[in-house]
Amino acid sequence: MDSRNMTQNQLSASIRSKKGKSANQKLRQAGNIPAVLYGPRGNILLEMAEESTRHLLEKMSGMHELVPINVTDSASGESWTAQVLLREIQKHPYQHQITHIDFWELPEAKPQIVRIPIHVIGESPGVKGGGVLQMVVREIPVSCLPADIPSFVEVDSSSLELGDSIRIQDVKLPEKVTVGTDENFAVISIVGRAKEEEEEIVEVAEGEEGVEAVEGEEADSEDSVKDEKTEEE
Repeated sequence: MDSRNMTQNQLSASIRSKKGKSANQKLRQAGNIPAVLYGPRGNILLEMAEESTRHLLEKMSGMHELVPINVTDSASGESWTAQVLLREIQKHPYQHQITHIDFWELPEAKPQIVRIPIHVIGESPGVKGGGVLQMVVREIPVSCLPADIPSFVEVDSSSLELGDSIRIQDVKLPEKVTVGTDENFAVISIVGRAKEEEEEIVEVAEGEEGVEAVEGEEADSEDSVKDEKTEEE
């Protein structure tokens, strides 16, 4: 499977000159949202159509996905396109609406370090034998040019026995993408059920009288808590 999944659609925005709470409220009342583009051009204030922007962002696989944005300057009539990542999306607390977006423009010719989610594939023999697949991390840092940023990275668990793990330096990455750290920590591992958990299950199954005694103690404790709560009220 190709782990690159770049959004083909393009965001549209216009440069805004007014800022502040009052100006932003008027934007939202008109069906638009304020946004800021950070990057080599400086910090640029933008306004965007809320509904069309939200629909496009909902198609993306995550904050790590590179997306093109076309910016129009109404004052000069000029427009330009940039490749951006989402830095932050603010949403309305109870309505299905976006209220503000921060974008980050990446220099096209400069490698960037970004965190990419991992997708585990394959069926581990260790899991078949009763082990558990443990996701040590869910994202890994990678280094590449903006145009080569993958949507996700696949990690194959099909050769892992109980006790085995795959470390970040062993992860197979797409062409033109390298690991973005010198560390070599585990990404996934196959672990067994903890011995303590097994012993606890046996004790509960065999110790019925002990369970009744604990329940009696808990009842006394609950009465005590109720008395204290009544005094506080």
